[in-house]
Amino acid sequence: MKRLLYISLILTVLFACKNDSMDTLDNPAAFASTISGTWKLVAVERSSIDNKNVWEPVPAAQADTLIFRGDGLILYGDGSPRCCAPKSLVINGNLMDIKPQTAIPANPLCARVNCVYCPSWDLSLTGNQLIISSCLGFREKYVR
Repeated sequence: MKRLLYISLILTVLFACKNDSMDTLDNPAAFASTISGTWKLVAVERSSIDNKNVWEPVPAAQADTLIFRGDGLILYGDGSPRCCAPKSLVINGNLMDIKPQTAIPANPLCARVNCVYCPSWDLSLTGNQLIISSCLGFREKYVR
């Protein structure tokens, strides 16, 4: 009798478990099209003296420009590939691996950069506003 109880308990536990890992998107190109295009940096999150995070505007002369291609590849404003770019993006909770569909042009600037690698960026997209969070602790706000 105990065996029957244990077997039914084990089967119940096995079928009740859900997959807690984030699945990659089945059609990443369709989802990447929501972020594809040119984005301009408008604010950076800073920690204030009283440990509150505030958005600090970025002067127009210092604003960075990012371009997201349809396959998720991140480029600088001049079209060269971004140095130290992540291998995946988490867009509104959905994981998307970056897999370039066309050749990536060489960026000679990257040879001089010492990267601190972050495997993925967390992107929060709301309308025409994009907030990028990195495992390094920075948050940046971009607009189209």
